[in-house]
Amino acid sequence: MCVVGLRRGARIRPAAWRGVLGVPGLAAAWLSAAGCGERAVTTVHLQGTVRTLGLQMPVTGAEVTVQWPAALGGGESALRTNSAGQYVVERRVRQREVSCAGLAVSVQAPTFATAYNRYAESSCGDGVLTFDFTLYPIPH
Repeated sequence: MCVVGLRRGARIRPAAWRGVLGVPGLAAAWLSAAGCGERAVTTVHLQGTVRTLGLQMPVTGAEVTVQWPAALGGGESALRTNSAGQYVVERRVRQREVSCAGLAVSVQAPTFATAYNRYAESSCGDGVLTFDFTLYPIPH
């Protein structure tokens, strides 16, 4: 419930709601003033480069999987690196508190070991997170 100024456990009498809800537009204005208005959009931009061990050559077409924490809407994004080994994805959310804690990124490509990283900090920094990966070749 989005009501400011009430102590925990307090109830609003139905008659009070009728008075607010009975006037068109007044309910929306009252709720907005109480902190229930639309939340600002927060964008978290995730980027990185995937390279090989040793010569640091870009890995083209590596599969990058991002597991978004619940604070960023949850779910998963799957994408591939470009010819320079780069990837980029972003998430836009409308939430009061945004936390990047638990954000996980995994990278896999044929003939390479899978790489994984989990972000532990709650801060999303300035909205741009960079995860670079070095992939280890698997001998045939």
